[in-house]
Amino acid sequence: MQEYLRRGRFAAAMDDLGFHFLALIFSLGWFSLLWGVRLPAVTAGLALYGLILLFRRKTRDDRLKRKEKKLRERLGGEMALERLLMLSPAQAHFETAMLLSLQKPMELLRTGKEGVLCLRQEEKTLISFLQLPLSSSVSAEHVLSLQRCAQALGAARGLLCAPCPVSDKAFEQAESLLPVSFLQRDALIRLFGRFGPATDSQLVALGKRRKKNAAPRLLRAVFFRKRARKYAWYGALLLGMYLLTNHMIYALPGLLCVGLAAACRCVHGNEAPF
Repeated sequence: MQEYLRRGRFAAAMDDLGFHFLALIFSLGWFSLLWGVRLPAVTAGLALYGLILLFRRKTRDDRLKRKEKKLRERLGGEMALERLLMLSPAQAHFETAMLLSLQKPMELLRTGKEGVLCLRQEEKTLISFLQLPLSSSVSAEHVLSLQRCAQALGAARGLLCAPCPVSDKAFEQAESLLPVSFLQRDALIRLFGRFGPATDSQLVALGKRRKKNAAPRLLRAVFFRKRARKYAWYGALLLGMYLLTNHMIYALPGLLCVGLAAACRCVHGNEAPF
C-alpha cells in the first residue's frame, strides 16, 4: 500500500522537467520538419509550446481530481480488505455480499460461517470471503471446502472472494464438481473502493503508520543477516587498499563495513538487533 503515498520532490521535479523538454522538442521539431530550420519555424514552435503549457494548466485541476479519486478508491479498497481480515467470518461474508448486491441485484437468503447464500436470477449462489493475507494463496482445498458447503446448502454455484493470489490447482478444482467463480484482489479493491473511498482521516493515519514503521524497515534492510558476507568482502577489499596506498579514505569505510558484517552476524534470523 505504501507505493500509493506521496512521491518524492525530486521525482516530481524530474517528471515536470521531462514533460517540458519533450513538449519543446516536439513543438520545434514539428515546424522544423514542415518549414525547415529558420526563424518562422522557431517562433511557431515556441507558440505551439506555449499552447501546450496553457492546455496542460487548464486541464490540471480535472486531472488531479481524477487521480485523487482513483487513489482514494484504491487505498480505501485496500484498507477495507485489511479490516475484513480482522472481522468474524460471518461478518466478512455478509459485508462482501452486501456490496455485491449493490452492484448486481440479488437477494440475500442466509448468512453463516461458510458464506452467504444468495438468490440471483433464480439461481442460488454461495458467496464466501476467504480471510487470507496477501502472502498466502488460494489452494484446491479452499475451493473444495466451498464446493462442499454450497452443495450442502443446495446452491448451484459458488463465488470465492480471494484477497490473495489463486493457484493453478485452485482454478482446476473450480472447474470440477460444482462450478466456482473467483473475485480476485484487484476486483475486490475496486468494489470496496467504489463504495468506500479513503477519507482524509484515514490518509493521515496511513501516513503516521508509514512514518512509524519506516525506521524498523530500514534497520531490517541494513542488518539483514545474509548481507554479512558482502559487508565482510567490501571491508576486506577496502582495508587491503588502505594497506597498499596508506590512504585513510579507504580505512574508514573498510572499518564501517567490517562493523556492519559483525552486527549482521549477531542478528538472530533475519531481524535487526534493535
